[in-house]
Amino acid sequence: MIPIRLLPYFNRSQRRGILLLLSFIFLGQIAIWQSGKLKTYPIQTSNIPSELQQQYDSLKKIALQQQKLKIYPFNPNYLSDYKGYVLGLTPEQIDKVINFRKSGKYFRSKQEFKQVADLSDSLFQILVPYIKIPDFKFKNNSFQNKHKSLTTNDINMATAKDFQSVYGVGPILSKRIVKYRNLIGGFKNMAQLNKVYGLEPEVVARIKQKFVIKSIPQTQNTIIVKKPINIATEEDFQKVYGIGKKLARRIVNYRQSLGGFSAKEQLNDVYGLSSEAIEELWKNFKIANPAKIRLKINLNDANIKELAKNPYISYQLAKKIVTYRTLNGAFHTFDELLKVPDYPVDKHKRIKLYLKL
Repeated sequence: MIPIRLLPYFNRSQRRGILLLLSFIFLGQIAIWQSGKLKTYPIQTSNIPSELQQQYDSLKKIALQQQKLKIYPFNPNYLSDYKGYVLGLTPEQIDKVINFRKSGKYFRSKQEFKQVADLSDSLFQILVPYIKIPDFKFKNNSFQNKHKSLTTNDINMATAKDFQSVYGVGPILSKRIVKYRNLIGGFKNMAQLNKVYGLEPEVVARIKQKFVIKSIPQTQNTIIVKKPINIATEEDFQKVYGIGKKLARRIVNYRQSLGGFSAKEQLNDVYGLSSEAIEELWKNFKIANPAKIRLKINLNDANIKELAKNPYISYQLAKKIVTYRTLNGAFHTFDELLKVPDYPVDKHKRIKLYLKL
C-alpha cells in the first residue's frame, strides 16, 4: 500500500516551512483569544487625597501640553494672535496681552506677563524658559512718561543718548541718526527719518512720538562747495552718506572704464547706487569738465563690432541697429535710433555721447 503524502507537489524542505508557518498562525490565534478574556480594571481615584489628585491632574495637563506644543523663544512685547494661539493661550488671554500693548506699555518681566495674561501656573511653567525680554529696564511703562529723562525733545538738538531712550534704537542706530542729521543740516520734516539706514517703520513711529521739530535748520548759512566728480577720490565719495568703501571703488572703476563722466545719467549705471545716494552725490559733486570722448563711432559707417564698442550698446543691439540701417537707409538724427526694436530708451542720452553722424 502506497502511503498518502502530505502536500505532494512540494519537496521536503518546502513542506516543513509551510507546516512551521501554519503552527505560528495557530499559536497566534490562541494568544489573541486568551488576551480577550483579560479584564481591565479602571484606576480607582475616589480614595486618593485631593492634594495628590490635583497634582496628578496638573502633571497630566503639562504632559498633554508638552506633546501638543512646539515652543520657540518669544518676546511677549511682540506677541501676535497666531503666536499666542500656538503657545496655548486662550482668545481672552491673547486680547489682554494685545490691549496691554496698545495702551503703550511694555512687559518688564516674565511675572508681569503672567499676571496680565492671567496664565495658569502649569502653562506658565511650560512657557517661562522660552520667554525672552530684553535686559534693559524701563523707568516707566509708558513712552510719554520717559520724556523726563531726555535732554531735549527737539530732534535737531537731541544727542545720540537721547535717541537711545526710544525702544528699538541702540548705539549704532542713534549714531546714524545724528550723522544723517548733520549731513543734511538738520531735519526739516519727520519724513526724512525714513532715509536713515536700518530704521524700521515701527521705530520711526516711536521717534515721532517723542521728538518734534522746534528749531528749523538755517540752510542759508551752510554753503557746500561742489567738487568735480572726475577728479574725486574714493575717500571723497565715502564722505557722502550712504556710500561705503565698495560703492566708492565701483564709482571710480566705472569712471575709469568710461574715461570720465560726461553726463549725470551715467551714475545710474553704477551697480548698487540707490537713487537717494545719487541725489546726495550731486549735492557734493559736479561735472565741471565733461570727459572728452576721444573716438566717437560713426553711426552710419560702423559695422556690428565697431558699434558694440560703445559701452552702452551690446552686440545684439548693434546687430539690430545695422539691420534697421540696411532696411531704412542712413540715420539723419540720433533720435531715429528710438525706432530700432528693443532700443533702450532710458540710455539714449548716454548712447549718443559716443556716436557721431
